[in-house]
Amino acid sequence: MNGKTPQQSNKDMTMKKRINSKAKGNAAERELAKILTERFGLPFARVGVSSGARPKQVKLDDGARETFTGDLITPQGFKFSIESKSANVDVDLLGQSALLDKFLQQAKDDAESIGKMPMLCWKRSRKGWITAVLFGAFRYDGNLPEYYARYREWLICRLDTLLEVADPRF
Repeated sequence: MNGKTPQQSNKDMTMKKRINSKAKGNAAERELAKILTERFGLPFARVGVSSGARPKQVKLDDGARETFTGDLITPQGFKFSIESKSANVDVDLLGQSALLDKFLQQAKDDAESIGKMPMLCWKRSRKGWITAVLFGAFRYDGNLPEYYARYREWLICRLDTLLEVADPRF
């Protein structure tokens, strides 16, 4: 026996899970920044500490507020605020999903607070990235992504597919 009470062992396991979850989220943000940097040839980076919560905690000027809102620092003129999630949860797009609704609302609230459009990018374990943007967020050349779903006012598809089809100006 390790000399710990069951409560201590459970607390250790919970703390370890939280730490791993945070590391997983940070790694996903770095991966997303790299994907977008390669696609656009412009620098994207993790916001880091507190990410989207920072503007709600302290008073910042408009430039700093824009920088620290969302999970990624985007190039000047990029019209989206990006919320990044990494969760191994399957979502039923034909039904109601409280978790997806929460993620989408967070992305929308952050984007509206700085006058940008919301983009949710979600890394699913062993399934790759999906993204959600409001319908009408892009000018399409007559083509929507090959496979997409409509969830309320959102278009949801694979991130790589959206990056191929979408208006290159973002």
